[in-house]
Amino acid sequence: MYMYPLLLKLHLGLVSLCFLSFLLRTYWGLAHSAMLASVPALKAHKLVTLLMLLSALALCVAVGQYPITDAWLTEKLLLLAAYVGFAMLAFKPYALAKQRYIFAGIACGLFAVILIIAKSHSPLLLG
Repeated sequence: MYMYPLLLKLHLGLVSLCFLSFLLRTYWGLAHSAMLASVPALKAHKLVTLLMLLSALALCVAVGQYPITDAWLTEKLLLLAAYVGFAMLAFKPYALAKQRYIFAGIACGLFAVILIIAKSHSPLLLG
């Protein structure tokens, strides 16, 4: 349990980096920048996302709370999957600008709901 504060700070930092990476990639998509297809940029985004997921897993183990058994974590996990899906749609190579805005907006909304649930430790839909 003594690792909890460190793990939490690490996780929050990685969550912030992931969201900033998402916003940057969204901008590149809307600007039709070649950076969206850049292999190093994509690998960096995937690495930060992987580290964020690993830090989330470490937090679950540290506090003994897990998705499926804790409704708020289950809801966060389901919303995370939806967030990833809409983010992927926003980055489709031939998506129209209007579609990118819609998908990115939905992803941002999902991210906000995930933050609310994380802060309150209370599910919004499954509770």
